Amino acid sequence: MIMNKKWSIVFWSIVIVSLLAGLIYWQTPIVLRLGVFIGGSWNVPSASTYELIDGIIAQFEQDHPGVRVQYDAGISLNDYSSWMSDKILEGSCPDVFLLIEGDLDLYKKLGVLKNLDPLIDSDLGFREIQYYPNTLSLASDRGHQIALPMECNPDMMLVNTSLLRQEGIPIPDESWTIDDLYTICQKVSRDKDKNGVLDQFGIYGYSWEHAFDAFNVEILDSEGAFQLHQDPFKQAITYLKELKDLHHGVEPTKEDLDSGKVAFAPMSYAEFVTYNPYPWRIKRYSNFDWQCLPMPANSSNSGFSGGSFLYMGISSRTFFSDLSWDLLKAFCCDTKNQKEIVFNGLGISPFVLDESNGDVSLYYEQIGISSSLIDLIMRKKPRPNIEIDPPADLILDSKIKELIENEDDIDLSLIELEKELNNE
Repeated sequence: MIMNKKWSIVFWSIVIVSLLAGLIYWQTPIVLRLGVFIGGSWNVPSASTYELIDGIIAQFEQDHPGVRVQYDAGISLNDYSSWMSDKILEGSCPDVFLLIEGDLDLYKKLGVLKNLDPLIDSDLGFREIQYYPNTLSLASDRGHQIALPMECNPDMMLVNTSLLRQEGIPIPDESWTIDDLYTICQKVSRDKDKNGVLDQFGIYGYSWEHAFDAFNVEILDSEGAFQLHQDPFKQAITYLKELKDLHHGVEPTKEDLDSGKVAFAPMSYAEFVTYNPYPWRIKRYSNFDWQCLPMPANSSNSGFSGGSFLYMGISSRTFFSDLSWDLLKAFCCDTKNQKEIVFNGLGISPFVLDESNGDVSLYYEQIGISSSLIDLIMRKKPRPNIEIDPPADLILDSKIKELIENEDDIDLSLIELEKELNNE
């Protein structure tokens, strides 16, 4: 009888302790760790990063009682990759984190990113059609979605409208081509003061990457081998040589662009938002009128859209897959938050935003750009993500620049370069 009483006391003690432990456990909030950096995503100033992030987190926590989101403050864009590497090596990778484009291939190899396919397939609210075409494929690995695009920074073309008006040249429309670009550059490149040296130029800062986008050049084949001896590649090199020849050996400088002596210059969207003449922005190019157009391509309906993407992914080791998915969607799939990224950030949303109330169109109109131009750029096929080892990348860059500078046979040079890069 006494033994039964003792066992009864032990039993109920265990029950009470278990209940108390369970109560404490359920009252302890789940903590999701978020990996983010301060400032703008594209090396231009931005003071609204934390305000935007904190607002999204506050709404998420309100919608998910008992869940807290924490992040380390003060990490700069330049330090973010090394900070993430340390976290991964320590085994403390954030549950959800921003992904800089250059780190995507590395994280694929390391298996850091969670395969999102099961989460997408089980989420009836996720609609691929809400993204601009081909933007999701940039964050895939062997057909599996491993991240979502959150923000993008496409290339555009600055047009010195004052210079074109001065030369009596109509401003091109949004469907212009590389032939239009060349024709205008040919007309404006001249020696105005008649001292024998050009002092007005067609274009500054137009790289071989821009030309490759215009001609839809794909450097690697489906097996990852270099494919340089192809017509689009040769056409792009020839075009660059012809543009360069218009300046008769005189290279325009950044100072020439700043002083209004250059008609065109590639410019990122983030630079446009930062330097356009909107009242509270940093004023630049204030001594001439300017606007932006899409980068011209070989034809009005071809060409890749160059630029960069910022992604967000989930750690493959997270203990909170469903909650991490909800947090990821708050940043990348929520229409209201994607609009805030456009309004307060320095990038374009990869999400096709609902413009029925006109707020997005009005914002673009206020900053001096049209929503139709943005839509045109975003519906172009993005420049393919390609992984080239740094040594090969350096060789490719230097050899292409040599081809543009000298008079070597393009066909023979490309055959030799292709063999060198493929180690044949």
